[in-house]
Parts: sequence; C-alpha cells; structure tokens
Amino acid sequence: MGHRVIVMVAALLAMLNPASAWAQSEAREVLEQAAEAMGGLERLQALDNVVYTGFGQRAYYQGGGNITGDPQAPMKWQQLVDVQRTFDFASGPWPGGRALYQERWGQEFPFAGFFGLNFERRTTMQLHRELLDHPLPALLAALHSSTTLGQFTQEDGLLVVPFTLSNGGTRAWLAIDPVTHLPRFSRWVSGHANLGDLTTTAWYSGYLPFAGVQLPMGLRQELDWRRTTNLMFQVDSYRVNVVPEHLPRFPLPMLAERTPPPQAQVTALAPGVWDVRVDGAGGPVMEFADRLVMFEAYGGGAQTLLRIDAANELVPGKRVEAVIVSHHHFDHTGGLRAAVSRGLEVISHRGNEGIIRDMATRPAMHFPDALARNPQVLQFTPVDDVLVLEDAMRRLEIYRVIEHGHMPDAVFAYLPAERLMMEGDLGDEAWQLHWWGSAYRANIAHRGIDPARNVAVHGTGALSIDETLANTRRQIAAAVQYCATAEGGGRYVMGCPVQYDVDGPVALVPR
Repeated sequence: MGHRVIVMVAALLAMLNPASAWAQSEAREVLEQAAEAMGGLERLQALDNVVYTGFGQRAYYQGGGNITGDPQAPMKWQQLVDVQRTFDFASGPWPGGRALYQERWGQEFPFAGFFGLNFERRTTMQLHRELLDHPLPALLAALHSSTTLGQFTQEDGLLVVPFTLSNGGTRAWLAIDPVTHLPRFSRWVSGHANLGDLTTTAWYSGYLPFAGVQLPMGLRQELDWRRTTNLMFQVDSYRVNVVPEHLPRFPLPMLAERTPPPQAQVTALAPGVWDVRVDGAGGPVMEFADRLVMFEAYGGGAQTLLRIDAANELVPGKRVEAVIVSHHHFDHTGGLRAAVSRGLEVISHRGNEGIIRDMATRPAMHFPDALARNPQVLQFTPVDDVLVLEDAMRRLEIYRVIEHGHMPDAVFAYLPAERLMMEGDLGDEAWQLHWWGSAYRANIAHRGIDPARNVAVHGTGALSIDETLANTRRQIAAAVQYCATAEGGGRYVMGCPVQYDVDGPVALVPR
C-alpha cells in the first residue's frame, strides 16, 4: 500500500511539474546505466548481502588532532586492521539496507590511553547516511522509489546525480564515469561539532567482478575542509550472498535508555575562582572586575554551553565574556563554535588563529548549531609568549607552552595570588600513558612560577602539584612498560622508546 501511494504521488508531481519529471527521468537513466555496469539492476536488487574485508588508515579527528593547526602539519593516522563490513540488503531498512561494521584500530602516534593502542575489536551498526560511502548501497538507495532525484550535472567530466533520501531528507550525490558507467564517487553532508556542515566525498577505484557484481577494491574519502584525506582503505576480499550461518549477528533493536541530562559541577577553588566541569572535563572560571573568563571550550557545544550557563549564575551582573583555548585539538575545541555564538572573546596561541578562524566561520546550514542559530563575528586575541589579564580584582598570566611535542602551539594559565595553574594535556589526571612527562615541570621552571595546585582539563578538578607529578611518573612508567612489552613481542610502536621522565629528556644509550 505504501509503495502504491509513493508511485501515485510521484505521478501527480510529474503532471504538475513536467520539467522536474524530465530531470528525474534523465538522472534515473544515468543511474540505471551505472546499475547495468555493476551487474544489472535486477541482479543488484536481488542481492541478500555483500561482505568485504580489508585494511587501511583513517585520519585522527579528521585532521584536527595534528600537532599544530597548520595545514602543512604532518597527519596523524589510525591504523585499521581486521575490518569486516556486512551489508544486509534482504532484511535491512530501506533505502539502502543496513550494515554491521567491525574493525580493530590503533593510533599510529603516541597516545595517552590504552584504548587507542590495544586494537580491541569494535562493532558498529550502520544505517542510512552511514551507508553512502560505498557505491553499492549508495546506488541502490538512489534508485529506490522513495528517493527524489535531481537534474544531473557535470564535474570534471563525471555525471553527478543529486538525490534526497526519504528517511530524514538526507541529501547526497553520486558521480558516474561516462565511459565505464561505474560510480566514481559519492558525496554527502553531515554535521560536525568543530566544522559545522562537513562534506565528505568517497572515491572508488579498482573495480573487479565478484559473482557477477562489479565492486571497488580502493576506497578513499576526502573532506571539504582543507581537502583532507580522511580515509585510505584497501579491500582484500568480497563475498556475495553469504549463507546466514557464516554472517555475524546483527544486534536486536534496543529501546533508548533514559539517562539523566548532564549537569555542570561547580567547585569553589578560591574567592572568585571556580572549577566548572561536565562529564569529567572542564576548567576554571575566574571573576574579574567587570567580567568572567573561562578556561577551555572542551567536548562539544552542549557541554560548553552548560559550563557557560552555570558560570553566568555565579556572580550577579557578571557573565563569561572570554574563553582561553589551550590548544587546537578537536576535543579541546569541540565547544568553540558554541562559545563564539555567545560572543565570547577567544584567547589562544597565535599559531592557532588560522584553524580557529576555520572553525568559527564555516557554515552550518544543513545541520544548524548554536553558531548558525546565533551568528557572531570571532574576536580572537593572540598569545605570542606571555599575555597578562589584570585589573583591580585579579591577575591572570597566560603563557606559551614549551617543550611539548604533542601540542607546540599551546598555552596554559596561572593565577599567581591563588598559586593555581590550569592546563590541557600537560599534566592530565585521566591519562594512562605519558610520552612528554618532562613538559609540566619544564614549563613551571621556565616561567619561574610557584603553583600549589593544578587544574587539568581531563580529570576530577584541582590536585596538588605533588599529586600531579606523581600521576605523571605513574603514566611515564606505564608507557615505558608498554614499550618493553611491545618490543618483547616483536612490535616497535610509534613513540617508543619513551624519551622523557619528569625531569627532562632521558640519557641516550648508544645502539
């Protein structure tokens, strides 16, 4: 009955708008030629399942986790191994079916937690937009009767068909090679906490026939932000119509758990200074004569707005008007756009200005966020070496971080009267491994400051300096042990051997 209604509505729209119907007809012809090239439309629509395996690399934080925000900074990659993706076309929801994605991944750079290095097998259920990164489900979804096609255009000699899925109105594009008629790329837009509307183009290469179906062996994804290559993947096998007993089990649909909304936790650290954090991450809010200043816009827009709103209740008549951003990494700037939407001045190292402007000026028309709903012009204040915020009430010193390869363009802050230091990724309580353990003490010594307590972005709140250094020693020891274990098993891990203890670089041993 539902299919008949869709067909009747489509016929009525064609009568009312013949030009649109003609455009859809032309676009459908292009897609049907692609289906014929891939093995025939009937053949594709009759598939029960397709499974591929392979390996590859994925950009860490879409390129937002590199050592600096410079577009020429070296990319950090995640290694993907033991990947298996199962497309279920027989029982999955349409258009496009469903997929079970399974992989093991590990960071190809020094990382602070075992979860990023242990190659634990992870499984994810995928639906709708998540299936548009492969030509088979993308083409089947585009050709589904509920999908709306647009007028095809040309891009670099390829025929590009726009289409809109009925489930949620996802807009996407599929490019067809006019010579081979095989899909060359698919494209879609998704929402991103740091970058607003993020357009991904998935490129396909190296088609081979499997059981009469042409499928690509090479998969590569490119972002519209800095033309970042987000994924490089090589398929090493396809299987078509696998018998059910050889397939992984798809999880049963689960009712969404009702979890209480996150709350901001406010802890007084000194008169006019509070630690405000959400879900184990945050930093100080400091009162000045005429405003409040917050450290870090961590996590995401909702998390940062919760912190700002909680801070704005602390002192009648004073509001947060500035945020100090320790460094550009996408977890530490996940709430930057939300902070800008409130008109906050952004204070950070001068080397971060370019990427911060990237984040604050990108549109979010398809997936509106706080900044799209309340547009504001970025106010950026750079830190070169030292920046002091001072008035009759308080003095805050903001310093450039030295000797820290994880984040060369970083800052930390210090309240001299309160002897309180605040930082992101210098002496973090929550880390399991530390590869740059001398940086914390080196920065204290270099600046000639005398902190009694430290507030790390990752953690529970303020700790004594002794506690912070004890955590760092434990994290360094864990990294040394990890390197020894890996080397004992014949693996040589990036970051090993550990180069620092809490006092500085370790002595070199002739090898």
